[in-house]
Amino acid sequence: MNLLERIQPDRCALLVIDVQNDYCHQEGSCSKRGNDVQGITAMMPRLRLLLDQARNKGITVIFIRTEHDELTDSLAWNSRYGMMRRRPASELSCRTRSWGAEFYEVEPQNGEIILTKHRYSGFVGTNLDLLLKSLNKNSLLFTGVATNICVESTLRDGLSHDYYVTLVEDCSATYDPQDHNSSVRNVQKQFGIVTDSNELIGSWNS
Repeated sequence: MNLLERIQPDRCALLVIDVQNDYCHQEGSCSKRGNDVQGITAMMPRLRLLLDQARNKGITVIFIRTEHDELTDSLAWNSRYGMMRRRPASELSCRTRSWGAEFYEVEPQNGEIILTKHRYSGFVGTNLDLLLKSLNKNSLLFTGVATNICVESTLRDGLSHDYYVTLVEDCSATYDPQDHNSSVRNVQKQFGIVTDSNELIGSWNS
């Protein structure tokens, strides 16, 4: 299925992944740990425009957010870097009901789906697959943060669940441009189509 077929409103959904204060804001936990959020800041106007255009065309928009707390932080999860890491509470990201878990500069409109996840992939431990099948959506457009972590993880699982997956590379961002570019190449070579917001908006309005 080519790009034009993938972006038809009757079959596609736009996923906005982890655009939350702790991951994106200058005062968020990731920035405080030394991560550079300038690429995310630069990406946001393009994402807002894409959201406006997608909504105007009747595209289904799904916001996927991360929340972590003692009920979901397993020993394996906390030891994923090879050893148990105990960070100060101020450095923990997207704690349930915290400011850091709130959306950053974009928000769902009335009726738009909000899905909460507790791992990198939006398909793990959630009803995302059921929602998409109930909505008869078989094509997914991926945006958000971080390109090389939660965006790519969800995209890979989307393909494994037999969805057509497309990365909107200029509406996704991470903390290191090399990591972003590496994920873009991974998608191009192995997983799906890579496009940008200009191509999408131009196709929707042609």
